[in-house]
Amino acid sequence: MNRSRDRDAPPTQSSYADAAQEPRCWPALILTKLAPPRTRHYVHRARAIGLLRPGLECKLTVLVAPAGFGKTSLLSEWKHCLEKEGCAVGWLSIDADDDDLFQFCAYLLAAARNAYRQAGEAVARQLEPDPLASAEAMLAELLNAVATLPRRLVLVLDDFDRLAAPAIHEAVFRLLRYAPDNLHVLVAGRGEPAFPLSYFEARGQLLRLDAQALRFDGAETQAFFSVVSGRTLSAAQTEALLQATEGWVAGLQLASFALSENEPAREFTERLPFARRSIEAYLNENVFVHVPGPLQVFLLRTSVLDRMSVSLCNAVAATDAAHASFEWLVARNMFVRPLDAECEWYRYHALFAEYLRKRLLRERPHEAVGLHRRASDWFAAQSLWPEAVRHALAAGDVDRAAGWVEQCAMNLVEASDVRTVLSWVAKLPAEAVHGRLRLRLAHAWALALTMQTLAAKAALQAVEDDIDRGQLPLSNVVRVELQAVKALIAGLSDESQLSLEMGRKVLALGPEAGSWEEGIGLTTQIFGLSYAAGFDEVKRLRRTLILSTGADAPIYAKVYRQSMVGLSLFVEGRLGEAVQSLEDVLRESNARAGRHSAASVLPVGYLAAIHYEWNDLDRVAELLEGRLEMALQACSLGPLIGFCVTLARLRLLAGKQDEAYRIVEDAEAVARERQWLRMQVACKAEAIRISIGAGDISRATRIGNDLEALVGPKQATLQGSYLETWQRFQVAHCRLLVGRGRAAQAVPILQGVQAELRAAGMQYMSAQISVMLAVALHSAGQRAEAVLAMRAALAYGQKNGLHRVILDAGPPVREILDALRQQEDRLAEIEPWYLSKLYAGFDAPASAPGVKDEQAEPVAASRLSAREVEILDYVARGLSNKEIARAIRVAPETVKWHLKNIFEKLKVNSRIQAVRSGLGRDLPRVTERTVPRS
Repeated sequence: MNRSRDRDAPPTQSSYADAAQEPRCWPALILTKLAPPRTRHYVHRARAIGLLRPGLECKLTVLVAPAGFGKTSLLSEWKHCLEKEGCAVGWLSIDADDDDLFQFCAYLLAAARNAYRQAGEAVARQLEPDPLASAEAMLAELLNAVATLPRRLVLVLDDFDRLAAPAIHEAVFRLLRYAPDNLHVLVAGRGEPAFPLSYFEARGQLLRLDAQALRFDGAETQAFFSVVSGRTLSAAQTEALLQATEGWVAGLQLASFALSENEPAREFTERLPFARRSIEAYLNENVFVHVPGPLQVFLLRTSVLDRMSVSLCNAVAATDAAHASFEWLVARNMFVRPLDAECEWYRYHALFAEYLRKRLLRERPHEAVGLHRRASDWFAAQSLWPEAVRHALAAGDVDRAAGWVEQCAMNLVEASDVRTVLSWVAKLPAEAVHGRLRLRLAHAWALALTMQTLAAKAALQAVEDDIDRGQLPLSNVVRVELQAVKALIAGLSDESQLSLEMGRKVLALGPEAGSWEEGIGLTTQIFGLSYAAGFDEVKRLRRTLILSTGADAPIYAKVYRQSMVGLSLFVEGRLGEAVQSLEDVLRESNARAGRHSAASVLPVGYLAAIHYEWNDLDRVAELLEGRLEMALQACSLGPLIGFCVTLARLRLLAGKQDEAYRIVEDAEAVARERQWLRMQVACKAEAIRISIGAGDISRATRIGNDLEALVGPKQATLQGSYLETWQRFQVAHCRLLVGRGRAAQAVPILQGVQAELRAAGMQYMSAQISVMLAVALHSAGQRAEAVLAMRAALAYGQKNGLHRVILDAGPPVREILDALRQQEDRLAEIEPWYLSKLYAGFDAPASAPGVKDEQAEPVAASRLSAREVEILDYVARGLSNKEIARAIRVAPETVKWHLKNIFEKLKVNSRIQAVRSGLGRDLPRVTERTVPRS
């Protein structure tokens, strides 16, 4: 076996250990899965390749055939052909361990990165790993990256049928539905994928191939035997073999073993049909008997492995002859394939592996546990944790598997690779996790950092209950970490007062300087202080924060902390300093994690809100471009409010009122799911603002009633971030009062809110209230008081760049400014340049730069399930409920239930509206009948 390394070859598993040691943590990827297995004896399949070629004009090719038909070998040749023609081709060999949505998406991005590199293209930053990104966000970024690729990208997903998780099939369906024209996906397996193929078939976007396309013909059969055994078959022998095997390549390979032992072809062909009925019997009687005894033992012992190396097999099989064994097997084409160019990693053919495992359990059942255990030990020694854990579980060593996960979990959390932790914990039995305090704490951290705060609270409460019962130990280190997790959960749940209290407790317990816990304590304390008028204390803490966050600190932790500093400056009303702090950390996160990473999205929400206020709309568009999906999935509450509200306002300025509504409605749905009251209020308040601007007072009133029911009565004291919640609610309420001609009722409400904001030191929010108060006073006929209120807003505004809050208030503010200009004594502190700029803003046409939305359709529509899209597709083609039910083999009542859910998700009332909203431009090419309304 050649161990030499080709410098230009794609990365292989031999580089895995180095990759695993990179400072940035990421799910452990088996790099040999990103390339097809090498085939020593292969026959060119011109006919089958010709059948694959039309699929390039479609989005999807599905190749389904039983085991042993040569799917992988054919696709390997197809990959080579496509690359020669200039396509970028990504390959992913799938196994059962990939049945996790996040892990699957990580591999999919890795396959795309590999394709880019092999095609000589610079790898798009969207394809760089981002541990905090959700699967939806990763797939959205993949689509964005592919759309800019100047060539076709083909993704080959081999053995896709090994994936059972509905979430993965839903994700691939969505990926295909939104795929750009230069993306083609080829799915191969023993069975069809679970997503609705009819959707793509109806649009001419699907090529189906089955076993018939893979069967060998006479010429291929003769060529196969010539390559494998060196023998030339006569026409009669070829015909006999084809009749016996029906072109089944595994049968031909079985025949090659017999013929290599000088057995007459005629006699073999008489027995071969029985092999189709019992592969195991045939292998027993005609193949395994020709293998030397020691090598038989080697085959059985190594059958527990999905992939094999010399070192691994020596350890598992307790031998030193693995190298010679592989050479013997490869020389005889004995169902073993090298996985890389260096022949360092191998795997058995699926049929042969199944046969060996059955024989192992039958003949040596007592060895299986020990074999898995030795494999587990070997993988653990190489820090290949996913496989170490899998083999430990197969050996029944649940405690050992849990221990290894526990050993890595907190390091992964600190590197923000929290989804790997969630994936691993999900694979462990509950009883294996229960007694491991460190693992359970890491799990709580991971839940919190993925915005699953309710689940995180429940997990942490269960830990504390077990500590109280004496079932788990409590040390000072654990005490610190418990407080830190509580502080983080409180902060992410928008409980700012509790976050401040918990953050102080963390620091009072004396965490290690520079530790993760100290950083969380500082971050959550700054968040709490920002809404408790603790701005001076924040200034003192900032020095500690700088010292505890070195240049090599994980980028996500650093961004969260610096964003809290920016938030504090923003809340205080020091907009310029806030922008400087946030822009600094955004530059670093862009450089280290990429523009589309979760880290880079975090400060964008605050930055976009401030730049919008400054009327720097080009910068706002640049900040928001292509980041909506990631923001919805990965942002915490405050930045997400800023992101979504600002994006909606930008859409509104561009005359896209429906899109503005859609953005705040989808953002509200996210807030509702996470139980974020402040964000729900912000979204409803923005919807009221949009409605009033459009003259739709009826809609604004309806939303206002919903908002009032949501917020409820005023709390006795307005503290913490709830003050902002109350402020947004009251501004929306007063805006509605003014719109309904009851401005006088709004004035005292606004004055009361402003007094509370001033007491809390929130200058920017107070200035916003001043503008609204001026409008209310003006509408109530109190013109002189309106001028005084506006004067206060302008005094703050000219120092901090206020523009949009004034311009967006509309014509009443213009009239107030005209009145103010006539009172020169009151203009002494307002500089002429500032007023001139405001007037120029009023005189400019109402427009805004476009922000390209990475989604072709509304977010709500994109979250329809695959089944719902399939039903909507049938609706678009004019089928009745009964006809749809027959097509998808369900009861008509089930179709009605699905339609009800579709209507609710899309916020529509009819089938026609649902089709237009849910399918958008992606409609069937032919509509056979009009869409029925009932």
